[in-house]
Amino acid sequence: MSTNRTIKAEGNAQAAGALQRPDDYQPPLSITLPEILRNGSDSAFRELIWQLLVVAKRIHKYPEIFGHRIGISSAQYTVLIATAHMQGSEGIGIRALADYIHLPAPHITTTVGLLVNAGLLAKRQNPEDGRGVLVSMTEAGDAALRELAPFQQQINDELFDGLSRADFATFTRLVGKLVGNTQRAFDKADALQQTNIAPRKVAK
Repeated sequence: MSTNRTIKAEGNAQAAGALQRPDDYQPPLSITLPEILRNGSDSAFRELIWQLLVVAKRIHKYPEIFGHRIGISSAQYTVLIATAHMQGSEGIGIRALADYIHLPAPHITTTVGLLVNAGLLAKRQNPEDGRGVLVSMTEAGDAALRELAPFQQQINDELFDGLSRADFATFTRLVGKLVGNTQRAFDKADALQQTNIAPRKVAK
């Protein structure tokens, strides 16, 4: 009996070793869209995903860098610059600001409060909604962004160096499409997580 178990264990080990050989192991496809596959391979897709992750990780640091330059946090910078671009002539509501930044409204409310206390933003009651407020830039907030601008421009110029006008237009369109696709992908993942399949546990 002991010998049989030993032979079976050795056979399993050999099978596992064979599976891990790089010359004959092919992982399952991670995408099946024919427009993405190349000769039945998803290698170009995988390379793109890795590159996007690198870009996203680096871009994620920029609000921190810009905020630090003018003495505020990454989240505060994000809300400040979004307000500057979205306030129009009347100011912008918390919900609209949250939708633009893609963050929860309570998070935006807290950050706006900190910026108001710092004198960089102002808020007033929304005349069309007694329970809402409108947020707008103050002179100090505008001055902070103008102080930041030369530093910010050099970094962003470097970031998009080499892109033609047509490249930028195409890139903007594709990223806009991916923003919507990523939300639907998250929704699909949430729906699939509701199945009865238990997640695999990896031994520590």
